[in-house]
Amino acid sequence: MSVSFGPFAMGMPQFMFILAVVITMLAAWLIGKRYKLSISDAVFHVLAVGIIVARISFVIRYFELYAEAPWQIINIRDGGFDLWAGVIGGLLMATWEISRNRKVWQPLAIACLTGVVAYSAMQGFYQHRYGGELFVPRIQAQTLDERSVYLDREYRGKPMVVNLWATWCPPCVREMPLLEDAQAKWPDVAIVTVNQGDSKDMVLNFVAEQGLNLNDMLLDTNSRLSNEIGSFALPTTLFFNADGMLIDTHVGEFSAARLQQAIERIR
Repeated sequence: MSVSFGPFAMGMPQFMFILAVVITMLAAWLIGKRYKLSISDAVFHVLAVGIIVARISFVIRYFELYAEAPWQIINIRDGGFDLWAGVIGGLLMATWEISRNRKVWQPLAIACLTGVVAYSAMQGFYQHRYGGELFVPRIQAQTLDERSVYLDREYRGKPMVVNLWATWCPPCVREMPLLEDAQAKWPDVAIVTVNQGDSKDMVLNFVAEQGLNLNDMLLDTNSRLSNEIGSFALPTTLFFNADGMLIDTHVGEFSAARLQQAIERIR
């Protein structure tokens, strides 16, 4: 679900997208040599415009939330992009590039199609490797009052946000107020934090120091949930619908807009 490079980590969807972009640019260089045309700039423009338009569209949709924290607009690591807006933006840019030089249409199309095929193939392999539909893992955890619960049973029938975190993780700490706000804003959604590896006393002290009021805080002292889902980067957040099916994931710190987008998908 995530890949790590030293202290840096990202979700598999983001990693696959970046790899597809690299493959697209490499294909553009090789195809350009074959056609004796320089198309790398044109392909870069198509990709850049597509990504920028996808981000702008997302920011516009959740502008009220970004207005409260405008610096988050340029924080593209939160994963806030509108796919189809980006596709349309990229197609319009491709049309512009072709209108400027009709000779580039075929190599440009081949390079972009190579990237699409590469990304689709990686997605297909990932789905095959880890199974198509994923559901709430059967993991036993402890509540702060030492009651044992099974994650797949305790919140059955409700949309659920599962946040994997630790007290030593600064991005995890920064997310806690957003999770508190989500708990109040969407009472029909279970906002469940599952601490990975810390002791009960460490978590209780942390809660007291931060003045947190989260209803569903669980302890997973052996980090079994991280092992089960294959993500060792913190924070990692999972979004399940009322049927227990995994609908969305987010690796790393999320923004208020990204959190709301994911919750809207599971309600």
